[in-house]
Amino acid sequence: MAAEYVEMTLLDYANVLLRRKWIIIVAVLLTTVVAIAFTARQTPIYSTSSDVLVQPRGQDGFFQDQGGYVDPVRSIATEIQVIVGQEVKQRVQDNLGLSGPPPGAGASAVGDTDVISITVTDANAANAAALADAYAVAYTEVRREQSVNELLAVSSEVQVAIDNLQTELDTLAEDDPGRPALVNQLSNFDTILEQLRVDTSLRTGGVAIIRTATVPTVPIEPTPARTAVLAAFVGLLIGLAAAFLLNYLDDKVRSEEDLRRLTGKPVLAIVPVDRPSDNRPIAISHPSHTAVEAYRGLRTNLLFLGLDRPIRVVQVTSSMSAEGKTTTATNLAVVLGQAGHRVALVDADLRRPRVHDVFGLAQSPGFTDLLLGTDAKDVVHHVEVDARHRISVYTSGAVPSNPSEMLSGQRARQLLSEMGNHYDFVIVDSAPVLPVSDAVALSGAVDGIFVVAHAGSVTNDNIVETVARLDRISAPILGLVLNQATNASAGSYAYGGYNSYAPRVAPNDQRPVTVDEQNTTTTFTVDDEARPAVGVEALPPPA
Repeated sequence: MAAEYVEMTLLDYANVLLRRKWIIIVAVLLTTVVAIAFTARQTPIYSTSSDVLVQPRGQDGFFQDQGGYVDPVRSIATEIQVIVGQEVKQRVQDNLGLSGPPPGAGASAVGDTDVISITVTDANAANAAALADAYAVAYTEVRREQSVNELLAVSSEVQVAIDNLQTELDTLAEDDPGRPALVNQLSNFDTILEQLRVDTSLRTGGVAIIRTATVPTVPIEPTPARTAVLAAFVGLLIGLAAAFLLNYLDDKVRSEEDLRRLTGKPVLAIVPVDRPSDNRPIAISHPSHTAVEAYRGLRTNLLFLGLDRPIRVVQVTSSMSAEGKTTTATNLAVVLGQAGHRVALVDADLRRPRVHDVFGLAQSPGFTDLLLGTDAKDVVHHVEVDARHRISVYTSGAVPSNPSEMLSGQRARQLLSEMGNHYDFVIVDSAPVLPVSDAVALSGAVDGIFVVAHAGSVTNDNIVETVARLDRISAPILGLVLNQATNASAGSYAYGGYNSYAPRVAPNDQRPVTVDEQNTTTTFTVDDEARPAVGVEALPPPA
């Protein structure tokens, strides 16, 4: 389901572009490469042109300035239609002796002048130049023939008039008073006819070739540089559209603002990096790392929250698996211990326990053994977190067949309460909320809960449902922890089998662990010297 709509600021848009930058980069590169590959396969096309100067019809020879006003724009448009017409094309074919019609030509006026540029494109540069010149020559020939034909038509009309006058004169007597006028008219017509014959021999059609075509050396198509720029621009638009579309469809929590908006709960820490590759708490392996400052900030927030009411037993959970809850719980316990507090870290994730792997300890005996009545001194592990401080670690123990029942029972409440009286802080790593009910069952025995969310992994619906489940039972949610770069692909910690859980058997008696609360009583005391401390050097070495 797409994330609900919220008004975005310029910073939000910038963050979307930064987060989806690879989509945009890939789109730009892909469209550019495809465009360049396409242009590389194209046949080069050359273009060249020749220019002709055109004198408008009726403005040349004997009848110049006799035809009234001639619109130059309309006259040039008419000549362009003649150039691109079938008669000129046929003349080009005849002049060049081509077996078929030549490629078409384009014509356009050069600015506001009477010059027309005749352009031809062809895959062969020399052919393009030859055709452009051929079109110019053919046009001048056609235009001259048309002009001469016009004069011949006028000459024929004048000749008819002369013949009629001569016939009329032949019918008149020599002393006829009307004869001089007819003789005068006949003389004028003879003069006109003679001038027409002279004009016909000199007529050029009013067209002159002023520039012949040159053989082009650079093709007009393809243009790799221009095509690449246009393709990159189109790719950028596609990438931007894809980035914002994916952002709209994205239902993952990605920021502190997302968590606040969805849950209404405070975000108490933002952890910017994943756990170290050697699997140890980063607060021990790299105490000066910037991520440790995030856990120290979480420690400070926990101390401030405890000013209003005692907060000793703190549960750390998440919506689903691989969101960093164990990493958060172990590092929080370490930084609390490094600050001089008496701290107990309890692995109450009785489905997929991991605390023993983090510190390189035996899984059993552990928390389930405490629930069964084993003395704490026989279960606790002391782990040195620096040269002067150590914490008490209670691993999970054998995985029971009924974890939810064990964690919701009075025995678990009593045990955690006793631990809270003995230690300054008890950090409890529990199972995720959504796959199983263990975390909800345990929430009634703690003073506060931290919900860990993996940025880019947990969905909006999951985090909302997690907080809603805890709120429905009035669980004491202190706030949320956002892991921005936790590697969710690390397959060593998965809860995929929760719903189809097959109980493990206890390693000693080969029977599932159960609790008889009526017959089990344990006084919680810890002998700090009963078991040897595990120093930093004894932890699993870096991978």
